[in-house]
Amino acid sequence: MRRASGIAQTALVVAFLATAVSGCEQGGPASTSPASTAATKAAGSLRARADELSQRGQYEEALAAYREALRQEPNDLALRYAVAVTLATLNRRAEATEAYRWVFFNGLPGSELVEKSETWLRAAGALATTTEPVPDKAIEKTATDTRIRGHITWAYVDPGRPAPRVHLRLEGTDASNKGTVYNTVASLNADYEFASVPPGSYRLTAQSPLIAVRLWELNVTVEEGTATVVDLSEASSVAPGTSFAVKPR
Repeated sequence: MRRASGIAQTALVVAFLATAVSGCEQGGPASTSPASTAATKAAGSLRARADELSQRGQYEEALAAYREALRQEPNDLALRYAVAVTLATLNRRAEATEAYRWVFFNGLPGSELVEKSETWLRAAGALATTTEPVPDKAIEKTATDTRIRGHITWAYVDPGRPAPRVHLRLEGTDASNKGTVYNTVASLNADYEFASVPPGSYRLTAQSPLIAVRLWELNVTVEEGTATVVDLSEASSVAPGTSFAVKPR
């Protein structure tokens, strides 16, 4: 009975996987250039092959095919999700977590694949809250709702695709706030904000999960009773010139 149940569960995973990667959600609109069209066709062929391998239970081979398809279409959300599901099926938890996190942070909020990725991550205990709890003592320290906010500006972004996400982390560096950490997610060429941040000194870092590059790293001082504005741009970046535009093939 246990073996039959396992086979049935695997069949359900494969069936959903085939549906998910058939194009129900993409990372952005496809380019109409000949090179991009050829890449899309190549990725589609590899995806079909990977789907077939998954249905046969050949998950290692399917994973290799999905990853090869991602080299052709690195922003394809459904392919990223297929990789996550396949890794989870192979019980490669750490790699599956990273793959699901990519989908969760780069997909359209509220979309099916983002919600399913969030469900998996929360069940695995791998998804932290947007803002980690602040110690009671720090909350009592200020009666005002101080915050850090600003605008992120980046020139080298593909205008034909959704703006890449940025993970921002704020970590206390004072004796009074050491160990206090805030996390939030924003997009390039958009606003970001950390709300209810007690006055003090902090280290602000920001990284792109799309290309695993740290873009900013700077010290910030939050004053009591006012919003601290920290605009982020290439001029203040530790990796200026990084391009998020699709390169010609």
